[in-house]
Amino acid sequence: MEFNSTIDLLNSDPKAQSYFDTLPANIQQQLLDKYTGAKSVEELRVFGDDLKTSI
Repeated sequence: MEFNSTIDLLNSDPKAQSYFDTLPANIQQQLLDKYTGAKSVEELRVFGDDLKTSI
């Protein structure tokens, strides 16, 4: 089984989950598929902002 720290972050940090919930579904899926190493809310925001600007 592959480790996904982004999922662990979402499960353990309400602020991360709250931010994640504000993102469109396609960006959420890309975060879970491609950006699996987010270990903090700040990293998750960087990854999410990067995806928003690249779409």
